[in-house]
Amino acid sequence: MIKIKLRQLIWDNETTATDIHKATGISQSILSDIVRGKRTNVGLDIINKLCIYFDCDINDNLEFLPERK
Repeated sequence: MIKIKLRQLIWDNETTATDIHKATGISQSILSDIVRGKRTNVGLDIINKLCIYFDCDINDNLEFLPERK
């Protein structure tokens, strides 16, 4: 499973979902779903906007968690 580390990025950068929404145009409902782990399937356009907003590499934004069998 691939996890989007948005909650940690928000915390580390002392920002808010509202700030991200205003700067990127990503809807607040999508941001909220990502933070709560309810939305795991997002387009690369959203990942790209988050990387630009946080000035980070994709590895800072995503984490691979192997699924247990």
